Amino acid sequence: MTSVAIERQSTTEAQHPVAEEQARASGSEVGPGGERLIRIEGALRHCDSLDQLWCHLANEGQSLLQARQSLVFCLSGRNRWRVKAVGGLARVPHDSAQVLAYQHLVGSDWREHRDETQPRLLDLANVLEDEGIPAMRHGLWIPLSHGDRPIGAGWLLTRERAWETPHLALASRLAQAYGHGASAIRGRRRVSLGRARGARGLALATVLGLGAALALVQVPLTSRAPAEVVASEPFVVAAPMAGVVDRILVAPGARVALGDPLVQLVDVELRNDFEVAQRKVQVAQSKALRLQQAAIASSEAKRELAIARSELRVAEAERDYAHDLLDKAVVRAERSGVALYGDPQDWVGRPVRVGEAVMQVADPADIAFRLEVAAADAVTLERGASVDVFLDAAPLEPVSAVVARAAYKAEKNASGIANFKVMAIPETPREDMPRLGLRGTARIHGEPVSLFYYLFRRPIVTFRQLTGV
Repeated sequence: MTSVAIERQSTTEAQHPVAEEQARASGSEVGPGGERLIRIEGALRHCDSLDQLWCHLANEGQSLLQARQSLVFCLSGRNRWRVKAVGGLARVPHDSAQVLAYQHLVGSDWREHRDETQPRLLDLANVLEDEGIPAMRHGLWIPLSHGDRPIGAGWLLTRERAWETPHLALASRLAQAYGHGASAIRGRRRVSLGRARGARGLALATVLGLGAALALVQVPLTSRAPAEVVASEPFVVAAPMAGVVDRILVAPGARVALGDPLVQLVDVELRNDFEVAQRKVQVAQSKALRLQQAAIASSEAKRELAIARSELRVAEAERDYAHDLLDKAVVRAERSGVALYGDPQDWVGRPVRVGEAVMQVADPADIAFRLEVAAADAVTLERGASVDVFLDAAPLEPVSAVVARAAYKAEKNASGIANFKVMAIPETPREDMPRLGLRGTARIHGEPVSLFYYLFRRPIVTFRQLTGV
């Protein structure tokens, strides 16, 4: 937009002489301005920004004082004045020759009357004569102030006829009202800016505090793993020979003493073998006795007696072996404790191999915790590391333990996840030891690390796995 817009505005207003004639007929051009002044002063209080306030001043002031042109200036920098609003225009044409000339005029006048706050008449006859653009001859410059202090803004009114004293008084009153409004808006802006700076300062202090805490605060590195209560040193009851389980002689969880029978294998064949071996011994004994009696009178009987005695010893050995096998058909407890196995019916009629485990006998007071630590969390597997076990049956009563041993190599479980088998034992004996078979979650404590590493170890690992950095 150029100076043509401002000229068109002035020309359009000049085509309405009716308003001027009515003003002259009233004897004073500002006679009815009192009511409008009150209305304007009330309306300017609703302006929320300086741009809105300057636009309101340029338009309402132009209409109230019957000016051809109304421009609002603000001090930009130290000595430069810029037009912020033009009456009747939605946008300021900063490249207009008139606007540039008015800015130069206001700047020159301000340097001569820097601290004045009273309205001042200006002669604008020669302002734009070099550009060939006609200007309104009579100008009125009203510095905006708050009290007696200039606020760095001003109001320029131009028209063809001279300004009268009532115009100066009305313009001064209006300038004071807008100056007060501008100071109020700037005050709110400073308060908002102060609050924003305070909020930014608080946020910065919080961030710095968190950063210092993340870097300086030391916390133990921990890892979690599923846990199960197991016997610390159970005795494994295994099949002494190949056979078929006839029945289980103790109930699951029953207490057993040393030597109590636990498992009965099918012994029909073994019993028959023992009886046959027993008969062979009896036959061999009878033969040896007969030859012994006959050897008194017969040398040939003496020779056969030695063979018969050897056969008797072989028969006795076979009988003893059959007796041992028959005794092994009943598996007995080699220590006292509690029998640990599943359903007895699962074992009835089940064939077993030599050394196949059937059950365990364990001391219920001698327990341990079996942990399955995932390979990704195997950062704290040192022997003697502190462990807190939270059982599902008593989540609010953790059991303190220490790592006794840990597998050197990770193995995959049924889910296909590689983990390390870790055994932890209670740190101090307790009267109410957890029951065997209970499950829960264990938290293993490691070496102290920074809070930053503790919180962001997993995200860092995930990031490196995804990016390879």
